[in-house]
Amino acid sequence: MARTKIAILYMGGSIGMVMNQKTGRIEPLESLSVIHRAIPELQREVSLEFFSVSNVGSSEVTPDHWVEISRKIESMYDAFEGFVVIHGTNTMSYTASALSFALQNLRKPIILTGALLPINDLAGDGRMNLIFAIRAAQLDIAEVCVVLGPKVLRGSRTKKIDESLLQTFDSPRFPALADFSIGVHMHPWRIVRRKRTLVCKPMFDPNVMLVTLHPGMPDAYLDAVLAAKPHGIVIRAYGPGMLSAHLFPWLQRVTKAGIPIVITSQSLRGTVDLHRFRKQLTLEELGVISAKNMSYECALVKLMWALTQASTPLRLRELMERNLVGELDD
Repeated sequence: MARTKIAILYMGGSIGMVMNQKTGRIEPLESLSVIHRAIPELQREVSLEFFSVSNVGSSEVTPDHWVEISRKIESMYDAFEGFVVIHGTNTMSYTASALSFALQNLRKPIILTGALLPINDLAGDGRMNLIFAIRAAQLDIAEVCVVLGPKVLRGSRTKKIDESLLQTFDSPRFPALADFSIGVHMHPWRIVRRKRTLVCKPMFDPNVMLVTLHPGMPDAYLDAVLAAKPHGIVIRAYGPGMLSAHLFPWLQRVTKAGIPIVITSQSLRGTVDLHRFRKQLTLEELGVISAKNMSYECALVKLMWALTQASTPLRLRELMERNLVGELDD
């Protein structure tokens, strides 16, 4: 019986480090064979091929890396039944969202995984996470997912919540797609494999700024944001999208400059509702776009992507407020 073919794309991160037994220091691995040798049992049931895309810490990841990963997967798409991307954890949520928009209409899974500790640390999470990720890449799922531990999470909904081996990532606004805790439990709300034609549009405009509101925010900060002339702004507002009326003149200046504004919530499980209060209706009149229940990481990446896809402000709003890859509720 032919083994399932899975491609492992290496990007870097702590899982790709090794503990030097002599010095006690964590150092970059010299070869992917270290990861290959860490899972000999699994390779009896799955055919794995390893590809080095890059070798950067997750804090060094840029939109150019998202394009590189997307193009690599596109070039090998028909040759494998699933893909595993080894990536650092700090920016994994951004990359998972980016791949979700760059690679649409999937008919097979793309699984991101990583670790907090090196692969050769006996008490670490690297080997376990890699095994779960490879097994997830064989499931009847056709989405970009994040797998660290036994839960398979929708990539565009994930958030790093802790430096804990037990639960590094969570999906606060959407339940897991599958769970390996006891056997394999698949949930019906996942997108399943079926015949589809891949749509690859890995284009991002990085000239986007994120503003997190706080009481007493100085006008000089907001003026500096506008002076930087970003192509888009994501605002992390309070609760369901609330902000001080003091900001309205600044918002008017931003919209007059033709810069789109997306409002998301600082609440972990919050949803933006621009119709709830009279003050918020003013935001909608100004042309502010609601991120609804997208995480701020996903909203930021989606805006980067949508700016390259939309030729008019109306089209941009339609893309941002429409559910494209399961990133927000319909």
